[in-house]
Amino acid sequence: MNISNFIEELKRRNVFKVAVAYAIAGWLIIQIVTVIEAPLNIPDWFDTVVIVLVGIGFPLTLIFAWAFELTPEGIKKSKEVEITESVTDRTGKKLNGVIISVLSIALFFVIVERIFFAKASILEDAGAIAKIETASIAVLPFVNMSSDTENEYFSDGLSEELLNALAKVEDMQVAGRTSSFKFKGQNENLTEIGSELGVANILEGSVRKSGNRLRITAQLIRVSDGFHIWSETYDREFTVDNIFDIQEEISLHVMEELKVRLLPEEEAQLANRPTMDIEAYNAFLEATQREITYQPEDLEYAIQKYKEAIRLDPSFAEAYARLALAYNNLHQNGNISADETKVLMRENAEMAISLDKDLGKAHQALADYYGFEFQFEKREETLKKAVELAPNDASIRMDYRSALGRNNKVQESRAQLFKAYELDPLSPDISNSYARHLADVENRYYEAMDIIDRNIKRTPDYNGSYYSKAWLLRDVPYGELDNAFTFAYEGHLQNPDDMDFMWMVSDIARDLNMLNMAEYFGKKISKTYPENHAGPRNLLRTSQTRRDFETTKRIVDELSETYGERTVEFFVIDLLAYHYERGEFLEGIDLLKRRFPDFLDEPGKEITNDDHRTAAIFHLTLADKAGKTEEVEMIADRICEYKDKRLAEMEESGHIEIYNELDVKLWCQIATEQYDEAVAAMEKFYFELNSKANYPLIITSEIPFFRIKESQNFEEFEKKIYADLGMMRKNVVQFLKEKDEWEEEWEEEGN
Repeated sequence: MNISNFIEELKRRNVFKVAVAYAIAGWLIIQIVTVIEAPLNIPDWFDTVVIVLVGIGFPLTLIFAWAFELTPEGIKKSKEVEITESVTDRTGKKLNGVIISVLSIALFFVIVERIFFAKASILEDAGAIAKIETASIAVLPFVNMSSDTENEYFSDGLSEELLNALAKVEDMQVAGRTSSFKFKGQNENLTEIGSELGVANILEGSVRKSGNRLRITAQLIRVSDGFHIWSETYDREFTVDNIFDIQEEISLHVMEELKVRLLPEEEAQLANRPTMDIEAYNAFLEATQREITYQPEDLEYAIQKYKEAIRLDPSFAEAYARLALAYNNLHQNGNISADETKVLMRENAEMAISLDKDLGKAHQALADYYGFEFQFEKREETLKKAVELAPNDASIRMDYRSALGRNNKVQESRAQLFKAYELDPLSPDISNSYARHLADVENRYYEAMDIIDRNIKRTPDYNGSYYSKAWLLRDVPYGELDNAFTFAYEGHLQNPDDMDFMWMVSDIARDLNMLNMAEYFGKKISKTYPENHAGPRNLLRTSQTRRDFETTKRIVDELSETYGERTVEFFVIDLLAYHYERGEFLEGIDLLKRRFPDFLDEPGKEITNDDHRTAAIFHLTLADKAGKTEEVEMIADRICEYKDKRLAEMEESGHIEIYNELDVKLWCQIATEQYDEAVAAMEKFYFELNSKANYPLIITSEIPFFRIKESQNFEEFEKKIYADLGMMRKNVVQFLKEKDEWEEEWEEEGN
């Protein structure tokens, strides 16, 4: 066959045009399938099948174009059509139109895909993109090369101040102090350290202080390949000016190498000298390294050192700020009165701000004071300012998270927790809070337990992890109250004066209906820490479980005298049973309105979150007893509407968990007097889902549950619960007797 004649025949039969049209159309189909696969949740294999089919179709289409011709009478074999009768010219012109049309569609698709789908992809992956584009670094503790080991605080403090300087730069992501210092004295691979901290670069070095000479070596290392990007040795006289000069030079070199552009105000911050007194700075650094344990004796020592720094330099703003925060921590963990704490916090925080209005720690300290005074909006506003001034300070973000949560800004609060965890993932306190959020809010129990176990392994002397493990073991999905108790009690034996362990032992004893033991440890907390509110709060919970609501009221009144009248707002739910039992239903409603003023300012408002639902069901219970029938029906409708909304959201997300489903249905059942169904749901919670924490407390003191006692099945349900608690209680008593820890006064009548 003559090749040129064959090619001419291919052209005449429009095979080339068909090939071009098919290729463009096939490419367009593949592109469309690739783009829509993820948004429409199409299985991964689908685009592969489409590509294979398009590929198989190409040669078949060419064969078809050669063998057949489209005529006015329909499709005929090409050999049956005389050349004089052929309409391939007209078909060719139509194919030209098809090719132009398909090309136009393809061009339009490319434009749309690049502008809209690419933008959506960027938005969906904004966190990952931001992480890549942000210069990230961890400052490892500089090694103390001095002959005097007591200079350790100086090298650690210098490292922390370098970290703090870099953390003030908005375009830097700086791993938190706790996470970075986890690797102190360890010879771990830098790549592994970088991976664990989520950073691309590491700054490390050494400090040698001898007489009046100071030698500091610093080196910046890229995590991916261990390449030393920059290094420098500074050998200077030991003066405060030289210390800050070195810190500034190191910071500027780091940012220059990481291509970070400084804003003018950030340059000014780096050049700032917090003090010009070397002894004041020494005392300050020593205080910062002692207070990190949160142990009362270390906090008291740090307070004395901060005071010393202020005495040596009365213009030392950060010393005032850290002193204010130390007083708050001592009140939370030790034994300093609320009145004294408030005065000391305010005067030191305000002094810090007057000396340096751009100091994030100063605003954090003032915000803590506002929290003491129940000025929650001002607290949130002040912490927002603190975050803006110190965006990489994980502790400020944790405080901001708490403030947002208190003001019912749930998603914003969650975002701050997750950012704090990203900044300081190895902080035992932050990772502990993160784990508890996963378990309590997102029902990711096993992931939470994994984080807690890693915390215990990594930081065995951090008591909060043991507390959280016991807390998690007692409820969904474990329900092991006896094992949770033994775990908490072992911790108590190792740390007999630790407030958290005493609280947890008391809490689980209360879960097991061992109320004498619960009261014993509540009193022990009060005796050990008489100025702290933890003891009275613990005893309050025991009084509720005993249905001794007069004692509950007395404790709240005493706390209000100490902390101020607004203290009552924290105990509204606890006080409602007191008013309910006394027939003071309208007084109970008024009290509830103090806690939820914006939601309960008018009855029947739409419920938008779980806190509102809680307020609504308690309001309904009191309104029902007060004879407000129309109001009760209106509130019940809102509660059930919220149930329908939450179930629809779960269904839409494709993630319905039985716990959440039962929970939203339960409140509607109680509101609409479906008491048998409510009891069945509670039985499922307890025996199938292992939700066993707080049961005696809930059914004896939370007034909505008083309603379900009208169910004929309630008494049998209650017997089953107390029988199960009795079996676990026997295991606990046996454990305590084997440890020779059992006290006869803990014996309960009828147990």
